[in-house]
Amino acid sequence: MSSGTFLLLVARDGQTETHAFRQDVVTIGRSNECDLSLPDRLISRMHCRIERVDGGFALVDLGAQNPARLRNRPVVRAELRPGESFSCGGYEITLSVPAEEHASVEDTRLTGDARSSHDLSTFLSIATALNEQRELSRLLTQIVDAAIELASAERGFLILGAGDEQNVEVARNFAQEEVLSPEHKVSRTIARRVLASGRTELTTNAQQDDRFRDLQSVADLRLRSVLCLPIRIQGKVGGVLYVDNRLQQQVFGEREKQLLTSLCDYAGVAIQNARGRDELERRSLDLQQALSRVDQLNAALRGQLQQKTAELSEIREELAIESSGVRTKHDYKFIVGQGRAMRAVFALLDKYIDAEDPVLITGESGTGKELVARAIHSQSRRAQKSFVSENCAALPESLLESELFGYVKGAFTGATGTKKGLLERADGGVLFLDEVGDMTLDLQKKLLRALQEGEVRPLGSSETKKVDVRLITATNRNLEELVREGDFREDLYYRISVLPITLPPLRERREDIPLLTKRFLAETLHPQHGRVRLDPAALQRLLEYAWPGNVRELQNELRRASILCDGVILETHLAPHVLAGGRDVAPVFADDGSVPAERGTTLPDMVVELEVREIKKAWAKSGGNKSRSAEMLGLSRFALQRKLEKYAMDPEAGAAPSAPTQGDPEPT
Repeated sequence: MSSGTFLLLVARDGQTETHAFRQDVVTIGRSNECDLSLPDRLISRMHCRIERVDGGFALVDLGAQNPARLRNRPVVRAELRPGESFSCGGYEITLSVPAEEHASVEDTRLTGDARSSHDLSTFLSIATALNEQRELSRLLTQIVDAAIELASAERGFLILGAGDEQNVEVARNFAQEEVLSPEHKVSRTIARRVLASGRTELTTNAQQDDRFRDLQSVADLRLRSVLCLPIRIQGKVGGVLYVDNRLQQQVFGEREKQLLTSLCDYAGVAIQNARGRDELERRSLDLQQALSRVDQLNAALRGQLQQKTAELSEIREELAIESSGVRTKHDYKFIVGQGRAMRAVFALLDKYIDAEDPVLITGESGTGKELVARAIHSQSRRAQKSFVSENCAALPESLLESELFGYVKGAFTGATGTKKGLLERADGGVLFLDEVGDMTLDLQKKLLRALQEGEVRPLGSSETKKVDVRLITATNRNLEELVREGDFREDLYYRISVLPITLPPLRERREDIPLLTKRFLAETLHPQHGRVRLDPAALQRLLEYAWPGNVRELQNELRRASILCDGVILETHLAPHVLAGGRDVAPVFADDGSVPAERGTTLPDMVVELEVREIKKAWAKSGGNKSRSAEMLGLSRFALQRKLEKYAMDPEAGAAPSAPTQGDPEPT
C-alpha cells in the first residue's frame, strides 16, 4: 500500500523538526516505542496514529485522555489532508507530502535514528543537570524524574541504605507529583533482592512471572512492568532505583534497562559527590562554630585580664595613699580626696569644725559643697541635732521666706495650719543654705536680722522664738562681685563668710580621679556581671578630660558607662566628648594680654555676652527644655528663669533665646 515518503512537521516553542516516514501506520505518543515519540505529560503513552488509506491519510485516536484536535475538534477518526495541522499535547503537527519521492538527509530523520537521537539528547541533558545540582535532596528528585522520562514509567522510587536501614528517599509519578505513603507503594521484596545481589531485576509482567507472582506485594499493588536497578556508591550497593507501571505490561525492555543502568552509574557518582559536599559544608560549619567559641573564650580571657589589671591598679593606688602619710584631725571618709588641693581643704575643716561661726563654701557646681557641709555637721558638737538643707534658687521669694521663718494659721491665703520654718527646725543643729547668692535683697535683710538677733518671727505671728543655729552657706557665684554691683548685701556677706572655704574644681585635683572612680564604681552593681571595673586605658581618658561639671559629671559618666559595659568599662564605653579629653575645652575668653578697655568693651558687657551665649547653647542642646538647660549651665531652674527675664529672652516663644536687651549685667 505504501506509495512514497510523507513528512510530519513537528512544531513547538518556535522550533520545528521534520520527520520522514514510508510505512502505512505511524504511531504517536509519549512512549519510546512509538514511531514519533513526543515527551509531553499531556500526551498519553500511545496517543494516536496516522494511517495511509487509499492514497489518502486518516488520523485515529488510541484512547488518549486528551485526544488530538483537528479543525478545532477532538478526533476519534478523521481524514487528514496534506497541509493540514493537528494539535497533540503542546505540539502542532503538520502533514506534508513532498513532490518527489526522496528527501535530503538534512530535512528528514528516520524513525530509529530519531529514537536514538532523542535518547542521547535526553541522557546528556539529564547528566548535565545532575552535574550542576549541588543540593542532595534535589539531586535525588532529579534522578527519579529522569528515570521515569527515560523509561516512560508510571512511577519511580529511589531507596537508599543497606541491610535493615532502608529509606524511600524519593517517590514520584510521571506527572512529577509526590507519591504519598511510598513505603506501601513499592515491592520491598524486589528492592531487597537487588540490594542483596547487586543485579538488576526486570519483569514485563510480574503477575505472570514465576519469580514474582507469588509475592504478596505484587498482588496487593497489582504490578505489571517492574525494573529495579542497583546504585553503587564508592564501589558498594548503596541503594536501588525502582520504576514500574501498574497498568501495562511489556513496558520495559533491554533498551530501558541499558539507559537506566547508565543513569544509575552516573547517579552513584553524583550522590557520592553531593554527600561529600554536604560533609565538607558540615565540617566547615563545625569549624566556624569552633572558631567562634575560641573567639568567645579569648574575649572572656581578655575581660579577666582587664579585670585583674584593674584590681592591681586599685591596689597600687591604695598602697600609694597609705604611704602618703595624710593625717587629719577628723574623719572625712565620705569626702574622697588625697591630693594637695583636698588636703588643704581638710586642714581648714579641721579648724572650722569645732568653731560655731558661719561657714561660706564656694566653688563651681558639682564640686561637692553640700557634702562638705554635712561633714562639718557630722564631726561637730551639733552632730546629734538636725541638719536642715535648702536650695535658695529652687524657690520663689515668697515661698522661700515662709520656708525660712515658718508661718501661723491664717498668715496668708492657703495657710490652713502652723508650720515651723527652717531656722526653727534647725535649732541646736546646722542650717545649710545652698545658692545663697540667688536670694533677693529683701529676704537677705530678713535673714541678717534673724542671724544678728538669734530669733525668728513666723509670718503672721507677733511672737519671736529664740533659735541656736550654725549657718553654712554655699554658692557658685562671686559674692564679692555681687556686693560691688549691689545685688548682695555687704553686711550679710561679712556675716556669713566668717569662715570661708573654696572647693577646687576637679580639673585642679586630677590625682583624686582614680579614688573618686573607685568610690563610685563600688556603689554600682551591673545586673549580669556584678561589680564593675575600669580599664586602665579608660582611666587615662578620664584623667585627660577637663570635667566642667566636676565630680557630679564624673559620677554620671561612670553610671552611664557601667550600663553599657559588660563588667569592665573600656574606652569605647565613654562618651565622645570625654574621649576628646581636654583638647576641646577652650577658655571662656582668649587671653591675649589685653584688658577689656583695650578691646572696646567692659567686664560687665563681657559677662552679659558670655551668659547669653552659653544660655543659647544650652537651650539649643536641650531641645528647649528649661530644666535640662539649667542643669547644663549649673543653675537652678528658678535662677535660669531670672536670667531669661533679666535679658528679655523668651524661650517659650518656641525658638532659641534672642539677643539681650540693655540692662544691668548679672555675673555668674
